[in-house]
Amino acid sequence: MTPKASKRLARAGKSRIRLHFLGATRMVTGSLHFFEYTSEEGITTRFFVDMGLNQEVAAMNRQNRLPSGIKPSQIDFGIFSHAHIDHTGFFPKLVKDGFTGPVYTTAPTKDLLSLLLPDSGYLQEKEALSAQRRAERKDKTAANTPAPAKKRPGKQSNTAKSSSAKAAQPTAVQPLYTEMEARACLGQIKCVEYDTLTQLADGIQVKFTNAAHILGAAVVTLELGKRNQKRTVVLTGDIGRPDMPVLQDVAQVKQADYIICEGTYGDKLHEKRNRLAILAEIINKAYKRANVPHQKFGYGVIIMPAFAVGRVQSVLFDLRQLMAEKAIPEIPVFVDSPMAISATRIHRNHPDHFNQETSALVKKGIDPFTTPRYAELEDFKLSQQLDQPASSPVIIVGSSGMASGGRILAHLEARLPGPQHTIVFVGYQGTGTLGRQLVEPGVDIIKINGKILRVNATIESMSDYSGHGDYGDIMRWLSGFQRKPRQLFLVHGEAATLEALKGRVERTLRFEVTIPRHRDHVDLD
Repeated sequence: MTPKASKRLARAGKSRIRLHFLGATRMVTGSLHFFEYTSEEGITTRFFVDMGLNQEVAAMNRQNRLPSGIKPSQIDFGIFSHAHIDHTGFFPKLVKDGFTGPVYTTAPTKDLLSLLLPDSGYLQEKEALSAQRRAERKDKTAANTPAPAKKRPGKQSNTAKSSSAKAAQPTAVQPLYTEMEARACLGQIKCVEYDTLTQLADGIQVKFTNAAHILGAAVVTLELGKRNQKRTVVLTGDIGRPDMPVLQDVAQVKQADYIICEGTYGDKLHEKRNRLAILAEIINKAYKRANVPHQKFGYGVIIMPAFAVGRVQSVLFDLRQLMAEKAIPEIPVFVDSPMAISATRIHRNHPDHFNQETSALVKKGIDPFTTPRYAELEDFKLSQQLDQPASSPVIIVGSSGMASGGRILAHLEARLPGPQHTIVFVGYQGTGTLGRQLVEPGVDIIKINGKILRVNATIESMSDYSGHGDYGDIMRWLSGFQRKPRQLFLVHGEAATLEALKGRVERTLRFEVTIPRHRDHVDLD
């Protein structure tokens, strides 16, 4: 907002709220909602809710992501709904470009970000290095390609030679930010408890309520303005599913003038089935295969790729419960992912966020994530030993959940050719990932690290561990508001998915619904 407009509002004794939609508009990733609140006195406070990386169109992360004319140094503070990189991963770049203010979130989210943001920086460096090498190979190939014959031979000018030499030197590819830069920004993250109305600036208050998506995830309720000019804006972040392992269900919010709601699964319903029974059946069949040793390769291995934050902990919880109930054998379980191990420790440090079932275990002195024969492998040499012939059936739980990187690739490379092995995917597999290739029916050949492998192992897939609520869950949550909001904005979903959810909300709840486009803005009256 211009200084002239601020003065005009101040003279009129009115405040103004302008909301900019700068990310996850008709897309699933890259969350960024930007607010400009101008008080009755004409003072403008700028802040963001979420500052995520776009993981679908990476080029967008290299563009200006703020409203026109706004510099990072002019932003007063930020808010994070939860720790996932598509909601937080652009933050180190914002700091690198001059943002110095605090960012408010829950304590578990801050702890998880101490893992996820440096890892994101490491991956940014790795990708920049790969891009640099690709550019150098391309330039080398171009330099070794003979130039087309000239019709009129003549001496090349010094200027042309200089330009040619300059073109032959590729520009260094810089990472968006480095691991060190990501670590340096962690000190700007401040903690706010659930269900506590906290003043962040004059006329701006925030309250976090449980979103049930991952540990520490929050629905963000903003109260902007004073007295009769106060407006309540609710942002869902990501809404979780009910009756999931470990975490409490999503808390209901009852009042809002405006709602910004995610719609990732806005056109889908999760299959309703007994998750524990399905998992037990898969593990028991896998154990039966694994318990017949191969003369050369030993016993079978059950590999469970899972996301380090949230998914690994849910899988461990269920494995422990099934073993305690004697529903599956007490198979040795190895957690082979340093990030998953650290994330599990963070979960253990926040038992106040657990549901009743998990809290009851903790009160009895039972670790909800530890099976009877359990080991965490941080040492890479111990990880490598898992690829030797097994002396008994074992379960390996590791990341990444889509088999797109990490130690899990080595285990898959070692075990996919063996018919005594089983690979169990426990979540959605994105297009183009190794996980998606493996869960497709009829796959018999796969490539890992340039090596062609036969797929003789049994591939199992169960979507029961998805952390996103479906449209039924979203509709139930929206129906809990005591009065209709003035406007519902749908974000975090593909265009067709959001259109389907929009129609359902309009027909059933009679809300006024808008699907904003990238860089749209609206004044919240």
